[in-house]
Amino acid sequence: MLGDDMSDALLAFSHVTVIRDNATILDDFSLVIPAGQHVAVVGPNGSGKSTVLKLVTRDLWPLARPESSVTVLGQDRWTQWDLRAAIGIVSNDLLATCTRKVTGRDLLLSAFFGSIGLWPHHAPTPSMHERVDEILAWLGLPHLADRLMTRMSSGEARRLLIGRALIHRPRALILDEPMTSLDLGAAHEVRATMRALAQEGTSLLLVTHDLADIVPEVGRVVLLKQGRIAGDGATAALLTTETLTALYDRPVEVTHRDGHYHAW
Repeated sequence: MLGDDMSDALLAFSHVTVIRDNATILDDFSLVIPAGQHVAVVGPNGSGKSTVLKLVTRDLWPLARPESSVTVLGQDRWTQWDLRAAIGIVSNDLLATCTRKVTGRDLLLSAFFGSIGLWPHHAPTPSMHERVDEILAWLGLPHLADRLMTRMSSGEARRLLIGRALIHRPRALILDEPMTSLDLGAAHEVRATMRALAQEGTSLLLVTHDLADIVPEVGRVVLLKQGRIAGDGATAALLTTETLTALYDRPVEVTHRDGHYHAW
């Protein structure tokens, strides 16, 4: 979908190549995601999915070429504070970092200061506390305010991490493999949270290898294979037995029910 207007794009990648340890992770990758759109990036392990996220967070940089660019809301340079205001990010790496002896409330409050937990020099304001209370209530998790992250279930911790990502009221949320290690009940709660966010106007960019992660509000799917885009289009058109069999180079059967997809 390179014909989309990049001026109003939430994220835009143009001719991006990423090489690590002499291996090409992304190869001449171009993708435009308009603001307000819900998109899933799907592919096998090693296809480059998480690299897309790391380009946004600046954990990775593309090869420096005149034709290459990565932009967030039309800007090719941004600070971490700018990024947090525009895009909330939920990843397994961040979950591991946040799993420490810090309460749910302090995990959310510390997002205002860019830390994990509060330090003596931090002075949360009444409006910050109000925002945290608002998020805990919206998530249905006020009972976790005083519980340590180390004492929470994986599902509770994942949903609180989503709450932390929402502190600055971002326009979009990027979720990297959000159901990893969750049981059926916890995964259901996380999907319900994702659906509520999408319905309230927060753009979703979902990075996953599991079709069950894709909520019905996601209308566009981008398929990645060996660092290149193997498909880009409507969810129903791409999440088929034939397409996924070609993507994974092995027989895959896809089923669809009530807007949800499963593959085996």
